[in-house]
Amino acid sequence: MNTNTEAHALTVGGQSIPLDPPRPPKKPNMLLWIDTETTGISRTNAKLLEIGMIVTSMDGSTEGDRFVCPVRPDKLSLYDLDPYVLCMHLDNGLLDTIMEAEPKEIGYANVARNLSEFLNDQAAQYELHPAGTNVDYDIDLLTNQLAGYIHPDYLRELTNHRKLDLSTFRLADTALDVNPYKGHAGTHRVTDCITRDRNDYATYLDILLEHERNKQ
Repeated sequence: MNTNTEAHALTVGGQSIPLDPPRPPKKPNMLLWIDTETTGISRTNAKLLEIGMIVTSMDGSTEGDRFVCPVRPDKLSLYDLDPYVLCMHLDNGLLDTIMEAEPKEIGYANVARNLSEFLNDQAAQYELHPAGTNVDYDIDLLTNQLAGYIHPDYLRELTNHRKLDLSTFRLADTALDVNPYKGHAGTHRVTDCITRDRNDYATYLDILLEHERNKQ
């Protein structure tokens, strides 16, 4: 076993000179809010209909860049959609948006390229922590559905393994007999869902801050 504390040293003229290589500056921590709209709830077989990602400060208050895009699967049939999902996305206009768009522009291949560019750019600037509701579901779905067009581990390689999942807070509320889903009815579009999550997160942070103040 090598116990030499000067293992990383340069010998010049018989003298050992410790090396202290410059380290890259530490990237600021940011949240990467993620939401997807899909044809169903299976994380392996459901198809993507819309992707939303918004970068914010760690408290969720300051917004940076965003990636929001409807998606047209390579093969899509109305039979692929759960009946509830079909009605929901007819009502909110998402299916109309998908059908009216140029297929190649919002197809899997082009969306995967654009998403890769966005994530690589953001990861070069920030330490990205995935955030959202059931965020592992969205990561798995994005990984499975775009695997043929983008490196399968792209999301996990470009983001931190520590995640912020609002489901944790909501399950804690449920344990306290508080309904965390009151007032959650929305359009079921990605920006709407991410806004809801950021607002809930701000509320939970206020509660934690108040608790800390009371302790003092």
